[in-house]
Amino acid sequence: MARRAPSEEKPFRPLDLSVLSSVVQHTVDPRVITQPSEPRLVALAPSPRIETKREQSTTSVPTHIVQRLDQEKRVLYTREERQALDRLVHNLAVRLQTQLKASHVLRALTALLLNAEAEIDQRAGEHGTLIRPPNGDAMALQRFERSIASILIHAIRDSGPLR
Repeated sequence: MARRAPSEEKPFRPLDLSVLSSVVQHTVDPRVITQPSEPRLVALAPSPRIETKREQSTTSVPTHIVQRLDQEKRVLYTREERQALDRLVHNLAVRLQTQLKASHVLRALTALLLNAEAEIDQRAGEHGTLIRPPNGDAMALQRFERSIASILIHAIRDSGPLR
């Protein structure tokens, strides 16, 4: 059976207007902050205020829309490459003291590549034509991919900080 709240206690209203407005505006209404004697409610520190559409249109700072990750791109690795990548991700996770997966690292690398897109195009134009070898020629594929890596590392270095 459910317990009844004491009659002198203000009833909890999850859709209270002050609570909703503080959530939408990402501010904490002082009326929502509770005293230590009321252990059921928890006050959160205010987070930065989000601009309204009208305010966004007048500012020059672009806003980023977070999209759902729903596209998959498969990559094949050798056993040694996979183990080396897993070791790198594990060591990075230990250093950062966080949970980390290879997908996080690969998405971060994708951000670096996209940041350096113009420089990659310029370096590729300077390099000239590359001929992709057949899949069965492992040594030629390795040379081909190292040539691409050389273009990428120089372009990423030239691209500067993330935009």
